[in-house]
Amino acid sequence: MAKENFTSALMSCRVDGCCRKPRYAAERLCQTHYSRLWRTGSVELSPRHPRQARVVMPGKGYIRVYAPHHPLVDSQGYVSEHRQVVFDRIGFGLSRCELCGAPVDWKTVHIDHIDRNVSNNAAENLRPLCRSCNVWRDYPDQHTLTGRTSISYGGETKTATEWARDPRVMVSAGAIKHRIKKGLSVEEALFGEKVTHNGKSPKPAPRKTQFKHQRKNAVAITIDGVTMTAAEWAREPGVTVSEAGIIWRIRNGWEPRKAVFQKGRFA
Repeated sequence: MAKENFTSALMSCRVDGCCRKPRYAAERLCQTHYSRLWRTGSVELSPRHPRQARVVMPGKGYIRVYAPHHPLVDSQGYVSEHRQVVFDRIGFGLSRCELCGAPVDWKTVHIDHIDRNVSNNAAENLRPLCRSCNVWRDYPDQHTLTGRTSISYGGETKTATEWARDPRVMVSAGAIKHRIKKGLSVEEALFGEKVTHNGKSPKPAPRKTQFKHQRKNAVAITIDGVTMTAAEWAREPGVTVSEAGIIWRIRNGWEPRKAVFQKGRFA
């Protein structure tokens, strides 16, 4: 009887209450308790450290708040305090960058500290920006950099590239530079009528048709007064023939209705 109890003890982990088979014979420990002993020096479970309500991130100084039920919480139960403050003010109604108006959401938005003090999370010091505005706002103006063209008009000074992005300007940055080099005024260079190399106004591009069956490479098929492409007919309910099959049938002289609706390989 004593021999059976001894054999049974060897077949289980030596930690009280653990019935797992030992994976390491010398220590007579299961995998879980052996790993715990290797990591912490003890087979006992270490007590969990209590969560801190506010944590200052080393290096950058951003503040994180323990809020496990907040919509913006991360996997550790924390949320950045500046994001929490703006969310509590705006909620899910976040939609635009406050500087350029670009669309943003809570996955793409950057919360900017206006006074550049990352520990000042007062609501009036925070604003939602797109990534571009947040990254570039501390950079010097582009027209002040070496080698850039500086063009002033209406109290604004920008480079030719920045002027070309202005919705009022209809010419490229290269055209603006070329016009100024030719001696035109800034207003003429920015807002003068766009012309081609031969001095004529460019013709508007021909409007594309709204109907796919009118396009040059489309296979148009008309059945009962309805004209659609082979691809459109193939997507119709009840049609079992593929787009390629319909095109093959039409090109081999099949009548349109049979080409689209008839099952089988023969007309």
